[in-house]
Amino acid sequence: MNPKVSSTTSTTSVAKPKEYFYFLDALRGIAALWVILFHAPLDQRIALLTSSLPHWLVVVVFDWGGLGVPIFFVLSGFVIAHSLREAKIDLAYFGRFSLRRLARLTPPYYVSIVVALAFAFLSSHVKGDAFAPGKEPLSFPRLLTHLFYVQDIFGLAHINEVFWTLCIEVQFYLVFCALLGLAQWLNSSWNLRYSRAIVFVPAAILAALFPMGLFADHGRPFFFLPLWYGFLLGVFAYWSWRDKLKPAFFYFYSALLLTAGVVKSTQFAIGCVIVGVLLLEVARANRMHLWLNWRWLQFLGQISYSLYLTHTPIYGAAFFLGIKVLHNSALSQAFSLLLGIIASIGFAAIMWQLVEKPSIYLSQKIKLVKKKEVIRV
Repeated sequence: MNPKVSSTTSTTSVAKPKEYFYFLDALRGIAALWVILFHAPLDQRIALLTSSLPHWLVVVVFDWGGLGVPIFFVLSGFVIAHSLREAKIDLAYFGRFSLRRLARLTPPYYVSIVVALAFAFLSSHVKGDAFAPGKEPLSFPRLLTHLFYVQDIFGLAHINEVFWTLCIEVQFYLVFCALLGLAQWLNSSWNLRYSRAIVFVPAAILAALFPMGLFADHGRPFFFLPLWYGFLLGVFAYWSWRDKLKPAFFYFYSALLLTAGVVKSTQFAIGCVIVGVLLLEVARANRMHLWLNWRWLQFLGQISYSLYLTHTPIYGAAFFLGIKVLHNSALSQAFSLLLGIIASIGFAAIMWQLVEKPSIYLSQKIKLVKKKEVIRV
């Protein structure tokens, strides 16, 4: 989830140039901003404002903002496939990879938990309500499961609703690395030329059964498999670009998921397919390092993780203050919306400097391979 995608692999003292995918950073920034707008209408906070806007504008800007999540999932698959493109995965490597990803993700996540609890406590004090972060009383089991990304698995409410995607993404990373290691082991131990297909074709088929409706959709999942296809689309787009997979297979899989999304009216699946195809086509056009390399958009992409994790409580506080001072009207709601966006971006920028950058440095201190080989993710 590092906004800047860079990788350097070397078996000698000379390192390859770093590779930056500015297009990915831009998409991540757009996704984060879209999710913020998606959460704006919660609790009827901008009902007067949206009633005065054209319906199509409300749908595109606010109602469809949840599509930022499939953007994140597909981008994650693309990025992790790039990160592991030359990795030789064994149990030791898997352990170091897992530790490195957690070192990158966890400090900002823990800080965002503290932020959510602090704002919930402040809100309860100001409004005279019971302290209930995420609309549920805080308990030790609830807090403990959050620390290990397993609150959904144990059926406990999130302290901040956005945390569900992070729990799923952690599962994506670990499962994908394990499956890639399995494919490499089959190749080295049994000399199976198509070991990657043996592992990932069944995984792709199983994942596709969920958007196709063959497995029941029970809403937000607590484990990775129902949304696994989004991550795999990013992986397959990268492999198709790097000639590790026939593009025909990627497009067939995309067409299958798109058909399922249209038939079942699943915007999530449709969004994943659009992003996956877009990534492959932009990469094949050799524009990953050129398109959308706008300073403000790159900035949003850089802080997108912190922005995603912390915007909900800051948003709520901005709306509370704005409406309390200006009273409730379409104009005051518009002002509060702008205030919430600015405050969320400002806080995320500070968090990027104080928390995310050190966590990136910490993760990079964990070497993935032996001294003669260095991979920076």
